Amino acid sequence: MKVPENLDYLIVLGAHVDGTRLTLALLERTRRALQYLSENPRTKAVLSGGKGDGEQISEARAMYRYLTAHGIAEERLILEEKSVNTKENLAFSREKIGSTDVSVGVVTNHFHVFRGVAIGRKCGFRKIYPVPSRYRSWRLLIYIPREILAIIKDKVLGNM
Repeated sequence: MKVPENLDYLIVLGAHVDGTRLTLALLERTRRALQYLSENPRTKAVLSGGKGDGEQISEARAMYRYLTAHGIAEERLILEEKSVNTKENLAFSREKIGSTDVSVGVVTNHFHVFRGVAIGRKCGFRKIYPVPSRYRSWRLLIYIPREILAIIKDKVLGNM
């Protein structure tokens, strides 16, 4: 599926930060957001992710630093720094946006995009699209089975 141009918002889902450094998963998500924002100058982005164990700054702040250092105007970036999981990423981002009657792209790694979009729909977004970023690492051997279990869990809990 081709990602539509000129979405109103991107929601960039957080991932672990190593101190203040973007991990590979978060770097790939942030690079994909940079690419889309550079090609669609009217789109704003909600950078979503709180501060967890081992993180000196929030995931949202780490993405903000990367994007502003690469030329994205800070007025286009909205920080959501409370969330600790995908459901909260999307629910708290919806609060920051203030409406579900907007077009939204969910930026996350390709193995996670199905669940991200499904939870976003459950949060009320009607015009929501996957914006997958790549992820190439041996860790996929861990992440894909974990993602399958997370899909089952979120389905059982009613999150999607």
